[in-house]
Amino acid sequence: MRYILPLTLLLCFSVVQAQNVNTSIKDFGAVGDGITDDTKAVQEAIDYASENKLKIRFTSGTYMTGMIHLKSNVEIELEQGATWQAIPDLDLYPEIKSNADLSQKGGYTMSRRAFIWGDNIENVVLSGNGTIYPSGDEHKAFPMMEENGSKRPYGIYFRNSKNILVKNLHLRNSAFWMLRFFLCTDVRVTGIDLYNHANTNNDGIDIVDCHRVVVSDCVIDSSDDALCLKTEAPFGTADVVINNCILSSTASALKFGTGSFGFFKRIVASNIVIRPTRAPKVIHNLQVPEGITGIGIMSVDGADIQDLRFSNISIKGTLAPIFIRLNKRHKTTHTEYNDVVITPGTINGIHFSDISASDCGPISANIAGYPGHYVENISFNNVQLGYGKKGDKADISKQVPENDKGYPNPMMYGMNLPSFGLYFRHVRNVILTNVSLISAIDEPRKSIFLEDVHNLNAQNILTDFKKTNSEAIATKNCTSIVVN
Repeated sequence: MRYILPLTLLLCFSVVQAQNVNTSIKDFGAVGDGITDDTKAVQEAIDYASENKLKIRFTSGTYMTGMIHLKSNVEIELEQGATWQAIPDLDLYPEIKSNADLSQKGGYTMSRRAFIWGDNIENVVLSGNGTIYPSGDEHKAFPMMEENGSKRPYGIYFRNSKNILVKNLHLRNSAFWMLRFFLCTDVRVTGIDLYNHANTNNDGIDIVDCHRVVVSDCVIDSSDDALCLKTEAPFGTADVVINNCILSSTASALKFGTGSFGFFKRIVASNIVIRPTRAPKVIHNLQVPEGITGIGIMSVDGADIQDLRFSNISIKGTLAPIFIRLNKRHKTTHTEYNDVVITPGTINGIHFSDISASDCGPISANIAGYPGHYVENISFNNVQLGYGKKGDKADISKQVPENDKGYPNPMMYGMNLPSFGLYFRHVRNVILTNVSLISAIDEPRKSIFLEDVHNLNAQNILTDFKKTNSEAIATKNCTSIVVN
């Protein structure tokens, strides 16, 4: 016996079959003409693809949408010539409400807007040679200079998620941080070309309380921190590899902190080039065009920072090439932790090898704890630090303030430091091997200044040949200092 399906059922069946074969976003009604609001079509396509574990392709065109909620088990590919752009209307990006259970480790209730976001999802891929443009430079919709204000959506935001891959995309000008991961595990970001100079505090990529993360082969240029690792919850950030990247920033190129509530452990960064920004205008409020810090490591909110390794890194033009600070700001980032008693943090086991810096200064590479709390177990091996900006003779005799609750950056002391090359204070157990310190022309300051430093061994230190040992190195309240 032959059965004839009703025509309507046959049509529905054929559409589903077509979508399984060809999952172009236009099959779901998206237009991609740069004018039409494609929000409904894009969201429906993602929902359908998630249910059926399909791949969605954005073909050539400009797709305008409001906020889009990513789902699990979906792959989105933006083909070359495709642009996914945010409609500049704040009402299209409602504040995200979290239903996190605060009894769980890392519970989180902060609200935040985002252009593209996912919460508690897994197995997601964003890839392709196309562009995601969150329209952050549309300042009528997303105000300028609001710092961390609620009217500035993230570009792409993953929260409480796992198995995430972001690959080969061009990311352009978000209203706030471009790409933020919070409480995520098993994250890979590779081949990203990111430019984010639409507003103040415009970070590139932020890895916050995440485990098992690889960031590789990326070019990042941002008005605030280019690649920033933070901890805002007890979950901490651990097991991270950063490799083969070019970083530019008018703040910190590679930064650990300032948010430092949990721990940082087992992080490796290698084969990195740090260069001044390409941006024609500096938006950052501190107005340092060449960048403030090459590598910055900060425990100021009680974090234990342990086993960080940096190798094969080239730095050019930053105010200070390396900045490490143990401090006691002791701030909780989110309201659910306001009742937590924060204990002093630690920085222990930071290793630099094969590092070269040029045209830096006038602030020296500096490492500091605070009285009674030491930065410990630091090593420099095959490190060359070259400075292109000199200090003043008066800097030598100035007393450097502790400022042990201040916001950490190399400018926090309100002055140049008494040495041009290395400045260590409240530090113990240091090994310096094959370190070259190259001063700016007519630099009057000493090469190295040590205060409250204990157990330092320096071998093969090359510095200004015009200086005698007493002119090159100054110590204050130090013990067990060996310099050969």
